[in-house]
Amino acid sequence: MTPNEMRSVVVSQAEVLAPRMYEGVASALADAEARARGFGHAKYPHFRPLAARIAFREYLEKEGLPPQWNVDGNPAAMGQLYLSAPALGLKLRFLKERRRTYPSGVPVAGKNRARREAWRQGVLFSRSELRAADAELSVHELLLLWDYAKSASVSEGFTLRIVRPLAPGVYGKAVPFDLDIALKPGGDIFTSMTFVGDADDEDFFGTAQIDREENDG
Repeated sequence: MTPNEMRSVVVSQAEVLAPRMYEGVASALADAEARARGFGHAKYPHFRPLAARIAFREYLEKEGLPPQWNVDGNPAAMGQLYLSAPALGLKLRFLKERRRTYPSGVPVAGKNRARREAWRQGVLFSRSELRAADAELSVHELLLLWDYAKSASVSEGFTLRIVRPLAPGVYGKAVPFDLDIALKPGGDIFTSMTFVGDADDEDFFGTAQIDREENDG
């Protein structure tokens, strides 16, 4: 599959997944908040994200996923959760953003070797690859990232996006990525694709209900 073809697959699958993902995360965060009542977020900051990950898995296992997608990961390993589509060469890792720790919110891979390899991917949308019609790409691991719109406040809503990292990242610096798809209520998506590393970077916005001002916001 060429880079252009993979780009189309990723964006089209984001459209397919968006309604179920947004509804599922909304349900999971409400469930986590109910279970966390009485436990201060400052004292137990890990409780709500972990409870949300567990609730999201339960939701997906009950409600199901679109064709070709499976619920993956080892729930016994701190609620580890992936969504995988082997036939499409795609894998989504469900994680919480940490905007106070990481510029742009994308978490670094840390020291885990498997995670570092998963984050270390070639640029999908570079000019050179777009010109290489016969370029072949392997499985792409993307991050399904969520965060509270305001710190630990479910009532203020949440953000949800799919990001494709390019490198493991370094603490204190933004993790490089070349694809950012925001998932919105009702199944809308807002897509940003950037030629990373070019002197004059260009942004490319997909055709599915895309709004530049909304995306930048």
